[in-house]
Amino acid sequence: MFSLAINSFIMKDHLKKIRLNMLFIVLFLIFMGIFSFYRSVIAGWAVELLVDTHDISFAKVRKGDGEPGAAALKIITLKKYNSITNKNKVAQSKAASKKISDIYKYPVTANLPKTQTPLILFREYLPEWSDPELSLFTPLRKYDGTVWRKEKTEIKGSTDGKILHLLCRFYDKDLDAVVTENTTGNKNNPWKDDSIEVFLMKDAKSTFYCQYVLSITGKGDVHYCKSGTRPNQGIKQKLPDGFVKPRYVADEFDGGFELGISIALSNIGIKSLKPGDSFLIQIVRNYHGQGYKNSVLLHLFPAYIYADKRIPGNNHDRRAFQKALVKNK
Repeated sequence: MFSLAINSFIMKDHLKKIRLNMLFIVLFLIFMGIFSFYRSVIAGWAVELLVDTHDISFAKVRKGDGEPGAAALKIITLKKYNSITNKNKVAQSKAASKKISDIYKYPVTANLPKTQTPLILFREYLPEWSDPELSLFTPLRKYDGTVWRKEKTEIKGSTDGKILHLLCRFYDKDLDAVVTENTTGNKNNPWKDDSIEVFLMKDAKSTFYCQYVLSITGKGDVHYCKSGTRPNQGIKQKLPDGFVKPRYVADEFDGGFELGISIALSNIGIKSLKPGDSFLIQIVRNYHGQGYKNSVLLHLFPAYIYADKRIPGNNHDRRAFQKALVKNK
């Protein structure tokens, strides 16, 4: 009896192990079936998890079997992904730099009439506005090159070969609208007032230029600028030793303001001028200030004609510094 009981117990234990093994086999087959059937989905989840952790990146690419719209996952390691990304960034940066460079290398200008060359009278003495031999410069236009039909700006110039004298009349019927607040008290920002700006440079090879600014209040300023890498960029420098300060005069007349500036040509590297010589100049009138609602920027050599019409008006654009010619009469 005891032997039968033992055999019965062993038999039951053996059957139990067989059932358990069979269960494992069934579960394994079920798992393999699910994995085989859904392997693409599971692989996609795995890739997305790795992408989320930045261990890999993936891109969809077409299969080579010709199936329309078919896609397969292309696994890219993080190292390779960063390499590709960096190359793309470098390429984009180079493209952006080239685009910026092309703006200056291949300017797009307005097809409008050029400005006549200003004539500077050669005279040994200080000029007077009434001198019949002084020539009026071409009327100033808006920086985009279009005609300014409101208030006139009249400019005349002379030189004894060492000093450049400029006389200027700003006509203005609305004297209550003129801007003078930027040179009152301790303020000295004349370019923000109703003012004149004169830019001078010896020639196109010069590495620096000078900017002279005079408000209708009589207060002025001067800047010595190093030419930047871009033609519309100027970098202000400390006035060098031996720099001669300009002489400024401003007065009101019936109908506007008369301004006078006397400039030492040695400041731009010119020792002496004689008839037939030339230098580069740009003249700006800040009509009713600069940066105000009714302000208008007027140029002797409009930036859109001589520089680039895709760039906002810039007084410092050296491409708009054009020749002024010294003459006897």
